[in-house]
Amino acid sequence: MKQVTNNRGASSVRKKRAKTKQKVVRSHPKFGTSKLEQDFARDFLDRLGLKYIWQYEAKEIGRFYDYCIFVNGEINDFSNGNIVLLEIDGSYFHSDPRIVEEGKMNPMQKHNKRVDKYKDEWALMHGIPLIRIWEKDIRENPSMVMDELKRRLYMQDKKVKVAENKNKRHVNKFK
Repeated sequence: MKQVTNNRGASSVRKKRAKTKQKVVRSHPKFGTSKLEQDFARDFLDRLGLKYIWQYEAKEIGRFYDYCIFVNGEINDFSNGNIVLLEIDGSYFHSDPRIVEEGKMNPMQKHNKRVDKYKDEWALMHGIPLIRIWEKDIRENPSMVMDELKRRLYMQDKKVKVAENKNKRHVNKFK
């Protein structure tokens, strides 16, 4: 007599395997942040009292910027002139020209250069200032980085105030 077998067990194993091969979407807000980025946020952005978003996504291009800083106004106020994008570039992974020679980059470094250029162009096209800071500068000259951040963010804040005043009705004070 032939025994009847049930194939349901085999198909469920295949389904489980298929599920594990699916792309996992992570929604954790700090996904993709490096130790360098975490240290930078603590040592610079938090000390300056800035409002920011970690891993800001430019949905049009499917890329993430390390930080989106809100210069003037409340958080999530993405109106023109209120935000500055900030990228922290690792010396090795983004091939700092002071460390890695142009002709000696590996494929990963070349890919990162292309992505960085693409992100630069997107920010420029949308009129959003982008600040890039090298790991070497953060580690070796933090006071210079802090001064540069203050200067660049103050200039941006000043531009926002000028733009706000342009839109106001001016009253002639001369008689």
